[in-house]
Amino acid sequence: MAENEANSFIQVFRFVDDTSKPGRVLSTAKIGDVYMTRLTLEPGVTSGNYYHKQTRVMFYSSGSPVLAAFEHVRTKERKEILLQPRELAIHWPEYVAIATKNVGSEPAVLVFFSNNPLRLPEDTFEYRVL
Repeated sequence: MAENEANSFIQVFRFVDDTSKPGRVLSTAKIGDVYMTRLTLEPGVTSGNYYHKQTRVMFYSSGSPVLAAFEHVRTKERKEILLQPRELAIHWPEYVAIATKNVGSEPAVLVFFSNNPLRLPEDTFEYRVL
């Protein structure tokens, strides 16, 4: 049996929690070349208000409804989407700022997939959306 076949049963990846901001927990695991991040928001909490120049992101909602607001930092085009749990997946491209707010009464969970960590210091730029 080839070596990669011998090691291809399962792999387990541990999430690392960032609890640096009140009302939210950002948990990230690197899986191959992809970062999987779980954002847990308490009711009424807003997170985000930033954009990336190099990070590409896909995400979906699980748990309470979340208001996601987007603004393209160059064109100023805006869009707000009320994410109901397990209903939509969103592609969030570069140069689009985001803010998310838990508008439900229970904790909300957003699951992100990206090519870089969501809060990579050299690619996270503050930008007020909500």
